[in-house]
Amino acid sequence: MDPSHQIKNLRNSINYLLQNYGLISALVNIAQREGHQLYLIGGFIRDTLLGRNCKDVDLVTRRASELAKSLAAKTGTRLALIDRKFGTIRLIPPAGLKRVNDLYQVDLSSLRGLSISADLNQRDFTVNAMAVELSTWRADGTFDLLDPLGGLSHLRAGRLQLCSPRSLEDDPLRILRAYRLTATHDFTLEGHTHDRIREMRHGLNRVAVERIRDELVLILSTANSAHTLGVLNNDKVLQLLLPEHEPWSNCSQNDCHQQDVWHHSLSALEALESFLTNPQELLGKHADEALPILTQRIAGERTREIMLKLGVLLHDIGKPNCRTVDDNGVTQFYGHEVAGARLAGSLCARFCFSNKEIDFVSQLVRQQMSVFHLFSLKRTSRKALIRLFKLGPKLFWPLLFLFGSDYMAIKGPRPRKAEIGPLRHQIDRWLDFYHKQLKPKEGEPPLIRGDELMNRFNLSPGPTVGKLLHILTELQWEGRISTRQEALDHAAELLEHWQR
Repeated sequence: MDPSHQIKNLRNSINYLLQNYGLISALVNIAQREGHQLYLIGGFIRDTLLGRNCKDVDLVTRRASELAKSLAAKTGTRLALIDRKFGTIRLIPPAGLKRVNDLYQVDLSSLRGLSISADLNQRDFTVNAMAVELSTWRADGTFDLLDPLGGLSHLRAGRLQLCSPRSLEDDPLRILRAYRLTATHDFTLEGHTHDRIREMRHGLNRVAVERIRDELVLILSTANSAHTLGVLNNDKVLQLLLPEHEPWSNCSQNDCHQQDVWHHSLSALEALESFLTNPQELLGKHADEALPILTQRIAGERTREIMLKLGVLLHDIGKPNCRTVDDNGVTQFYGHEVAGARLAGSLCARFCFSNKEIDFVSQLVRQQMSVFHLFSLKRTSRKALIRLFKLGPKLFWPLLFLFGSDYMAIKGPRPRKAEIGPLRHQIDRWLDFYHKQLKPKEGEPPLIRGDELMNRFNLSPGPTVGKLLHILTELQWEGRISTRQEALDHAAELLEHWQR
């Protein structure tokens, strides 16, 4: 981008913020009136100079708490302390305050050091260490870009460079942030910075797991996270975060696979990211139905798509513990999906994911072989199809993506078109069956409720009732029972059989 155009773009973007976001303009007015120096810093400047949109606005001032309280008193803005170390306060505007619809969040922090220059020197990377003073912003939009570390020249060169030798000691999480920025912004790690990251990687052991989780999620949110995870592996950073990685790398597979478990998992993630870019390649005419499911949030800002990526990465985590070699020298992994579901759940719990996320990833890993079983049958099993789709759209759509990604990773570097054709044809047949035979039944009420079963057969609440309901629902979907009496008769037969 032309340098003069970059500065013009930044000026126009700041003017737009001040004119269209009431919270920021009110904050600037209060800062000017009360004599606070207020600076816009970080990602907003970096991305705007690159011609990108940025939803986050980071502001710093000497007395952040005092300025925030004045803003709250004047406008009704709510304040949330999100980082005690740096005194970072999230500013949540009231409903009536004019705002930019696509702006995500505004954070106000205290200066690190005695001046803005000292603050910028304590930042992570030079491309994030530029600032504009808003408290002296003039109506004509003239401004000075504060850039004591040469961040603008590094930005134009696409180079990611540490602000100081202490940057990684001050916050080791910046190690992961560096890899994420290379993925999202196509930056190149400057030689000394790359060496320093590899040297300081063990500092990640003293970072809270929630912060590591959030940075890993941001990496998984990129379109090419498989490549980034591969670089993390090569630089021996990933091994610190995932101790499970070593058994994966040392676990060779059977003749169906050309790679060990780790490299196969990475290839599957790469295949998934290709499908997510072009879902029609896997799902054809049904792709538009699947995408809204993947974009749904499960917890916070984390979507089902992000957790699907994690599930694909972990789908064979159980193989090292289940690996056996029979008398004929054939390698098998019996039950790896069950063992893997437990291990994947434990890993997600270790990183403090929510219960819903843990359950989703565990279910993906546990159910993966059901789709492979379907694909391997010479004749499609109606019963097996019903079991797959009975899992519900929130699980069977992601499972189809996992299956397709796993399948393509197994096939390896063969001609893609030759492999994708039979795969998509089979999935298309399954989905046609779902839409014609099963989807109309999703809205049907069950033929009988759990309390009715308990009253009729003198049962106590427990797994027996749940098992009965599950079987009766399957039979209803299969069309083998269609009335309440038929459900009761079948329940009676099942109970009699179980009691023998």
